Amino acid sequence: MVRIAVIGACGCLLGVALAGCGADRSVGEAAALSSSGRAYRALDVAHRTAVAASCRDRLAARASGEAARELRTIDPSVLRSELDDAYTIIADQRRSVAGVCAQVAPFVTPGVDVSFVGANDGGGGSFTYETTSDKRLTIQGRVSPPPKGGRVIARREIGPAAPYAAAIQADGQFVIPRLHLRKIADNSFTLTIQAPPHAPRKVHFSAICLDCLAGGAPPTAQR
Repeated sequence: MVRIAVIGACGCLLGVALAGCGADRSVGEAAALSSSGRAYRALDVAHRTAVAASCRDRLAARASGEAARELRTIDPSVLRSELDDAYTIIADQRRSVAGVCAQVAPFVTPGVDVSFVGANDGGGGSFTYETTSDKRLTIQGRVSPPPKGGRVIARREIGPAAPYAAAIQADGQFVIPRLHLRKIADNSFTLTIQAPPHAPRKVHFSAICLDCLAGGAPPTAQR
């Protein structure tokens, strides 16, 4: 009877071990996922976080030096949140996880910081700047620490995607001048900061057109 009990206990232990291995293998398979966003959205939070960690590691493996180090420090939970947001639109769920991950990772990659003259920092890599449609928009800011060269590229998030680029000066400053504002309330841009040896960074810059809002800006007092 004792022998049977021991064998039974070993069998239980073996079963637990195999179950544990099975769970690990399941997570590993999810982490290696690089198919559609539809498959990604079917996973639970833990598996989506594992996918984000795997994406981060693949990006870091393709980089080198300082860029690779910065990519390795991405918080997988934060990257998972970016992936979740990227797949909220059904039409985008056909895109591969690997491709989308490469696009959104720069929004959460630690490294250089960027600030803008006259803009409000909303946190999470989002900035807002209030203006009116009768003015040309100038995006002026600073990258810190100042890199040895590099450039900032702005692309509209809605409308023509033609890039607007400016060189980063020795003190970290850059200026993208005289951009035309569309007659809509939110003229949003994605700015990509390319400053080797750092990994690329991205931020959202929204120019809020005050006179394009519902009701428009208050009329100027007549004298």
